[in-house]
Amino acid sequence: MKSLLSRFQANRALLLTLVALLSIGFLAGAQDESATTASVDQPATPSVGEKSAEGLTILVVGAHPADVFDQCGGTMAHHVARGDRVYCAVMTTGVRVHDKVISDDMEHAVSVPEAEKLNAMMEERSKVKQAEVVKACGILGIRESDVFFLGADDAVLLVNEPMIRKIARLIRTLRPDILLTHLPNENGGYGSAHATTGQIVMYAKSFAGGVDPGDTNPPHKVTQVFFFGQGSAAERTHLSSSEGGFYNDVFVDITDMAEKKVACFDALESQGYNGPYARKRIETCDGAFGRQIGMAYAEGFISLYSTRHYYLPISPEDLKHSRMSNHEVIDKRSHRINVP
Repeated sequence: MKSLLSRFQANRALLLTLVALLSIGFLAGAQDESATTASVDQPATPSVGEKSAEGLTILVVGAHPADVFDQCGGTMAHHVARGDRVYCAVMTTGVRVHDKVISDDMEHAVSVPEAEKLNAMMEERSKVKQAEVVKACGILGIRESDVFFLGADDAVLLVNEPMIRKIARLIRTLRPDILLTHLPNENGGYGSAHATTGQIVMYAKSFAGGVDPGDTNPPHKVTQVFFFGQGSAAERTHLSSSEGGFYNDVFVDITDMAEKKVACFDALESQGYNGPYARKRIETCDGAFGRQIGMAYAEGFISLYSTRHYYLPISPEDLKHSRMSNHEVIDKRSHRINVP
């Protein structure tokens, strides 16, 4: 009898142990399944400021040869350095209003050459300006093959279908995530090559989202558009610039790229942006934007779309700035580049 009881107690203990082990295994399995489900349901959210594995593609469209540099040269330099692909497109030749020979010397001449000679001079000067843009892009690390000259005459630039189609095809070909260009109603939206360029780009952006007979590239939708802040959200200069009430909502600290930006300006000799102007420009414009965010130099932008986030967005730069003392901020703002 005692032997039977002992065997029963041993079997009972073994059974309880087995049940316990099975329970632990079931719970562990449930936890593993729960973790697996969470990892599937929860979207992977990269850290703020972390670029995707494939990088970003950015297309900058400026009205004149200098516009891609004086508006966003430092920003482009950042993205190139990070490994993003940056393309530049220049809408007009810029010779009528931004060239030493055509737009400056002619103003003081007794008479302007006849049409044939003048056209030949303008074509020659446009090549000079193209070479300067390619040189400036090279300073930023942008390849010559990634620079496009659209060739529009800057006499009277109007919104037109051929140019809209041309830029739309460029968008379908390059497939940019981000467009950088002029605000479509800069200075009231009329009488300005900047504003007209912005309008053409916006029409092209919409058209690029559909098919176009003759273009074998599939449709492409741009994720975000940033409009140049300089000239669009600055202080009032005349009646038209007071309209709209637009404000820069994005600032990019370009302090570490300011010297490169000055070097880009120095490459634009035909425009007169080299030398003293470049140094004055970096202080009065980028320095003013920098002061607004507690940095030495910055570029401002106006974003087209509100952005979507899985978490509330705070950039590493904003976090760092919020931890700085007033004197540290003053030191940041007081930095000046030393470019002879």
